[in-house]
Amino acid sequence: MSFSDSLIEFDTKHKDDATLPRSLCSVDGRYLDNVIIRNVKGERLEEYYKWQFIYSLIASGLYQRDYIGAEIYLPKGNIGSTPIKIDACIFSSIEWLDLYKRYREHRDQEALDAIRKLMIGVIEFKRAGKKIDQVFNSQIKASIKESDAKTVFGYYYDEGRLYIFKRGDEGIQRLDGAKNFPKSQRILEQYQLELTDPYFLIPDFKHAVRFNSDANDDISKTLDIELLDPVYTVNGENIKVALNRILRALDLQSMVDDHGYMLVIHLIAAKVYDEKQSISFKTPLNFFVSDEEAGFKSLMDAAVEPFIARMSKLLSDARHYYKAILADDIIDWKQISHVKAAVAVVRNLQTFSLVRSRRKDLYQLLFYNFATALKKDQNAQFLTPLPIIEFIVEIVNPQKHEKVLDPCCGPSDFLAASLARPDTGVRAEDLYGIDNDKKMILLSNLNLLLSGDGNPVVAHVPDQGSITNKFDLDGNIKELHSSKHRSGNWANWPDKTKLMPFDVVLTNPPFGKGRNLSLNNPHDRHAAEFYELYDKYVETNPKDGLDLGVVFLENAVRSIGPGGRFGIVLSNSIASNNTWQFAREWLMTQVRIVALFDLPPNIFAETGVNTTVIVGYKPKLRALENLIASDYEVFAREIHNVGYERRTLNRNIVFEEVYKLNDKTFEVMMDENGEPARLEDFTGTISEFRDWCAFQESELRDLFVGERT
Repeated sequence: MSFSDSLIEFDTKHKDDATLPRSLCSVDGRYLDNVIIRNVKGERLEEYYKWQFIYSLIASGLYQRDYIGAEIYLPKGNIGSTPIKIDACIFSSIEWLDLYKRYREHRDQEALDAIRKLMIGVIEFKRAGKKIDQVFNSQIKASIKESDAKTVFGYYYDEGRLYIFKRGDEGIQRLDGAKNFPKSQRILEQYQLELTDPYFLIPDFKHAVRFNSDANDDISKTLDIELLDPVYTVNGENIKVALNRILRALDLQSMVDDHGYMLVIHLIAAKVYDEKQSISFKTPLNFFVSDEEAGFKSLMDAAVEPFIARMSKLLSDARHYYKAILADDIIDWKQISHVKAAVAVVRNLQTFSLVRSRRKDLYQLLFYNFATALKKDQNAQFLTPLPIIEFIVEIVNPQKHEKVLDPCCGPSDFLAASLARPDTGVRAEDLYGIDNDKKMILLSNLNLLLSGDGNPVVAHVPDQGSITNKFDLDGNIKELHSSKHRSGNWANWPDKTKLMPFDVVLTNPPFGKGRNLSLNNPHDRHAAEFYELYDKYVETNPKDGLDLGVVFLENAVRSIGPGGRFGIVLSNSIASNNTWQFAREWLMTQVRIVALFDLPPNIFAETGVNTTVIVGYKPKLRALENLIASDYEVFAREIHNVGYERRTLNRNIVFEEVYKLNDKTFEVMMDENGEPARLEDFTGTISEFRDWCAFQESELRDLFVGERT
């Protein structure tokens, strides 16, 4: 049971209770009966939140009750000093209780010293309304300082709000390194106290103890898949330091180029394979480098030989599973610069877990930090904001055994989000993508690898990509021929070729000014002539350029089979301007328009245009005619809040989250997992859309709200 589920369970069990029959752990060294948690008015007391939190620590399996104590009295300084009361403490050994009783009953200094060394967590509880900066200064800092453990965690909890601090060699910091700004003068800014911590950040007992253990020189014996640190935020200080060290190492070896980044990506794939093998078969981790191995001076040094042998085998084994991404031998183990770069990558990533990390954090880790070398253009076009991607995928609802296509996939955000959806059973081998940039295909395979297992079919097709090339039934690429396939007549093959009818198409194609097919250019005109909308365009519009968005709209519609559905991001002008009325009229004769979502401007790249998401499906012809005759309804919404702001940082585009604020207190609000709630309209819109689907035709309802397996 998760921590958040445990909170709900406690509230359900004690929704009307004024007391707990017995304390959930010892209180000042002993268990108490009839613990009061509500006042005479039935309002929750501070005690309620104390026991709600402790219950959730125990019920979620993070800690056993024997390691937790409430109302711990410790003297400030020597044993005769005035005591400080800590609301609750977490200890690394159950011996703490006997030691505590010795100290309390006999004023035993040795017992007190031992207790302080065993304190790995301190917790303070309050009812809402207390200013966190004041509580931090007056209580949390003081409580943390009472511990003599190497690393101690400090928790502040009130009515669901959680803040986690850590004191180590670097002093007291927020556990989430992205929230630390030590140069700030104000406490609120220095620790970003307006932002709470999500419940999943609470370190479990194994992790808390590991922080307090002495490092073992033999790293192969200390690495355990359960103790590797997940990447919870790309801005965390530890992962930022690791990435900076990797980039510096590449620079020292003159490998800050495509080859160097490919080396990093190959090693990341090997690490994912290593972790998954360890989880599945309980095998030891092989993705590591010891200090002795890393200290080699030349390739003649025998110390580095075990590392080279181990990593070579790991890559070879992984290649059997991840054929697409590891097809080429990127690392030359007889070249010292490659070996030194590989050592740096492994050494800096070996204590992190990629498999246990959240997908969105891994996405940012890889695609934001390696953007400079691999981005398509100056707009960092492929850095698609994930909230938009995930919203469209949730609306279109790809399911198990359905074939899903992105005809201009980039790093396959739509495909990866489809694969990562829980409980749908979407398989990697049912995912298909095409892109005309070979580096994007490599990133695509890595993105899909981080989202699930299997081998998707993502193809590099240079030049005009899926505009002129399609998948056949066997997943092979077939090029359209000008003498056979003009005006959308793509089924006309002289041999047994049949193009694959996809169940789902999800795509964010290039569109807008500067991204059109020039009809004065024979090469572009040749591609445009494969599309019926080209014929209609030249009939109705004398302008030169055919917007690529129109081409990809027809591409999406023709790529789905009967009952297939699509979601496509296009310029708002295609959805509304008179210039493209012919395209909309054609679309209405081909599919049932299901939904239109207008998005704010400039959220994908600096296209200078507003965007609209068009969602539809392809009924049989008679069914479509009946729907048109019935003047069917279209779900239309305008999205105002997307949960982030788009900024440019060091010439790279980044997306900074924007949070909901309480209208009265102006504090950041939380979601059910204790995370700061993003200011976004997607969640509510998805719910409204599914409610709306319930009152539409059965085919639409089954496709877009179909049961998850």
